[in-house]
Amino acid sequence: MLRRRGNIWVWIIGIPVILGALAHWGFHYFVKSKVDALILEAAPKAAIHYESLDTSLGGRVSLGNVSIIPTGFDEGLEVRLVQLQGPDVFSYLVRHLPLVGEEGPPDFLELVMRDIVLDISGDKATALDEKLGQDGGDYDVCQASGSASFRQLQELGMDQLRGNSRFGYRHIASSKKLYLDAEGEFRDMYRMNLSLELNNVPALDMRKTMGVALANLKMNYYVSPDFGRRVAEYCADREGLTVDQYSERFADEMIRDIRSNGIMLGYGLTWALKKYVKNWGDLMIELSPPRPVGLATLMNLSRAELSEKLGLQLAINGQLVTDLYFSINENAPLLRKSGSERRKRIIKPRIRYSWEYRKVAPARLSAYLDHLVRIRTADGVLHQGVLVGVDGRSISVQKKISGGKFIAHLARTNVRSAEVRVRVKIEPENSAAQEADSKKADAGKPQAATEQGETAGGKQ
Repeated sequence: MLRRRGNIWVWIIGIPVILGALAHWGFHYFVKSKVDALILEAAPKAAIHYESLDTSLGGRVSLGNVSIIPTGFDEGLEVRLVQLQGPDVFSYLVRHLPLVGEEGPPDFLELVMRDIVLDISGDKATALDEKLGQDGGDYDVCQASGSASFRQLQELGMDQLRGNSRFGYRHIASSKKLYLDAEGEFRDMYRMNLSLELNNVPALDMRKTMGVALANLKMNYYVSPDFGRRVAEYCADREGLTVDQYSERFADEMIRDIRSNGIMLGYGLTWALKKYVKNWGDLMIELSPPRPVGLATLMNLSRAELSEKLGLQLAINGQLVTDLYFSINENAPLLRKSGSERRKRIIKPRIRYSWEYRKVAPARLSAYLDHLVRIRTADGVLHQGVLVGVDGRSISVQKKISGGKFIAHLARTNVRSAEVRVRVKIEPENSAAQEADSKKADAGKPQAATEQGETAGGKQ
């Protein structure tokens, strides 16, 4: 009897262990075949080698001591560890089962590269610059619009570039949230962290981006003060200036470059930029809207509304910058039309828009998230507010009440009619001069029919 019971425990414990070992072996073989296939595909552009490959049932894949040598180069990058973390093996298998599996990328993924090394010692720096075309004027660490060449980094005392990088995302389908994180660094030089939170993301599918809203964006950028000081001393000595004179000139060049692209910095931002260039360190930029801003709505915000609606914050070495005034010049090169486009615009009548409520089918409301809506239910009650959610069973409208807001969840089967506030083009009336110019420009061509309709954006 005891022997029989012992055999039962052997089966109970042994079968899962055996199945787990088979699954691990199968996953390892599957990953190795995929990695080798990718390396073979990349062979015309780069030679890639790795010393070890490890996998785990938790969904982690690790490549050890990876070398990447681009075609035509004698040496390349060395990476001590490349690690990819995704769903566990069993979730992966279920996801790819026929009929019940799901298409598209997994809901969670993270890629980490640790101890990335590029050797720039000796003649390698000059060779890299020549092969990459970095020996021109655009690669000058002393210019505000330039970047450092490998030769200049060598002259600043560096024989190797070492760094790390990481990128990851997580999609939570139940709350329709998407979180993205990225970071990278060159040791003793720069470090950058970026995090992004988006709302109303039903799936990881570019075709389903209608209604996606920005909830938070934060960027931390760090320049080593020691590296910044060495660059300032190097450039000041080359230009025959003092360190303070060079730093002041560098900041002025940055401001001119920004202005040439149509952005005019106010006093507060100008002061902050000059202070940062002089001391370097931490720079934090954050967009934290009071409530998530739809990306379609974002495109229609006026310049005056940008800072307030986006909740813009800026801090230098932990000190908040309170004066964030800036203006955008419509005649700047980035916003200016080409000569032919400007001539066409002169002869065209001015286009104007107005905001109106238009009827839409309740089934199409999901295309108008973050818009003002008026929805009438079967009991005759009119619900007016901001459309914040639509799913298979309910429609959610954020309504204002005395002292605050609340969200009304309306059953889809109970909705009788819906109206959405959209921007509508107003048919223009040409002046006599405009009509004469139009006839000259379009002589011999049929007159184009004007168009009137809705835009995808909305204003709240």
